[in-house]
Amino acid sequence: MTEKEKREQNTGRRSVNRKNTDSAGTGTLRASNRTAERQKVQKRQQRAPKTVPVAGQAGGKVFKATNRTAEREKARVSAKKKPAGKAEATKGGQEEVGRWVQIRLIPIWLRVLLFLIGVVLAAVLGVMFGFSVIGDGKAADALKPETWQHIWKMIIGDV
Repeated sequence: MTEKEKREQNTGRRSVNRKNTDSAGTGTLRASNRTAERQKVQKRQQRAPKTVPVAGQAGGKVFKATNRTAEREKARVSAKKKPAGKAEATKGGQEEVGRWVQIRLIPIWLRVLLFLIGVVLAAVLGVMFGFSVIGDGKAADALKPETWQHIWKMIIGDV
């Protein structure tokens, strides 16, 4: 088997023998195996030192959110390293931890109360709509106690 056939078998593609000329004018064969090229690039990137932009550098762009996240991570790691008995106490014995604390604008008890009021209001409006539009009565009559007493008697079977 020739070398060209071996390359075609390994890559699954036919190799094109086009010559590229570099700056010196010498002809080099173009690589036909793209996977090998990708692997070479990955190796170069792994060997290259990774640079992280610093906030004070002129060319580096660092967002405030990134800095806050890094500060929170440092605080979390330092809080884990401290023994439980030697924690620093601040503001009346509370531990200071670099975590986000969410303050609710509407308390949970008020949310539950608003939900229940909404359910009652929807029920009242539904009864009024059904009594006046679907039935033949007036909307205000649906809220009278006599109407409900009559409905209760119909349910029990006295009427």
